[in-house]
Amino acid sequence: MGEKPAPRRRRRRPPVQAVPPAPGRQAFTVPETAWELNCHPNTVWNLIRAGDLESFTLGRKRLVARKAIADLIARGSTTKAS
Repeated sequence: MGEKPAPRRRRRRPPVQAVPPAPGRQAFTVPETAWELNCHPNTVWNLIRAGDLESFTLGRKRLVARKAIADLIARGSTTKAS
């Protein structure tokens, strides 16, 4: 009888990381917005879909204005984005 083969090791995907924005920018990508809000990029997408965070597209990128981030922080999030 043959031995049972060793279980295959799964490769772990690298974690999604927020990226610090470049200084002086007025519009941020989703990862940069996550860095500013100190949250996960998926949370930023949930806020955008819920309508709590205004954004716009430029080409294929989704961008969030600095003013929209300040407005979100000032009023607080009304929707639980999770």
